[in-house]
Amino acid sequence: GARRGSGGPVRLTPRQLECLKWAGEGKSSVDIASILGISPATVDGHIAEACMRLGVRTRIQAIVEVYRRGWLQ
Repeated sequence: GARRGSGGPVRLTPRQLECLKWAGEGKSSVDIASILGISPATVDGHIAEACMRLGVRTRIQAIVEVYRRGWLQ
């Protein structure tokens, strides 16, 4: 089942991490969509899901969190 919060370990998909990596380099959703060959709405969805899994509200907080956890270099 879907566990949130105090459930199991937090995991992000490779695509979610890829979107956050580009966002961390200052790319907009439109830029990221072009780079990855997906729609801006899909980029926003990946980032929103990553935020939910990480327990944060904004893409900036999500970017900080994945770097803090060492998931991106």
